[in-house]
Amino acid sequence: MIGLVACSAQKLDHAAPARELYGSPLFRRSLAYAEMRCARVYVLSARHHLVTLDTVIEPYEQRLGSTKRERRRWACVVAAAIETRHGHDVQLLLLAGREYTAPLIQEVAHWWPVGAWRERITLPLAGLQVGERLRWLNEQLARSAA
Repeated sequence: MIGLVACSAQKLDHAAPARELYGSPLFRRSLAYAEMRCARVYVLSARHHLVTLDTVIEPYEQRLGSTKRERRRWACVVAAAIETRHGHDVQLLLLAGREYTAPLIQEVAHWWPVGAWRERITLPLAGLQVGERLRWLNEQLARSAA
């Protein structure tokens, strides 16, 4: 399974590997959960698209595009990067909000037979608010530590 974790607005004030650059509690817990469950994990970055955890990045201020066209363009680049690195025979764990997941699902859904994306993409945080996401992740991480 490939884990995809959304970046966060909270960042260090200097260049660092992606795994260290983003500092929000939601990012940290999502990353820990993805690393626990997935063979490979990437960060979904509004600016840099699909980022390996060890890629050194300068801090930046950029949100995912506000228009449908911009988000679709972003998702196109991310999907192409996943396809290049892993092909279509993948399982994806998306730990991100709807602004990231919706355009990405739309872009990769055609890789599989109609409706099969639901069997290929896991969205454990779908429909949850930030506090609920943190609570769910904390429960999962505590359960795995026990």
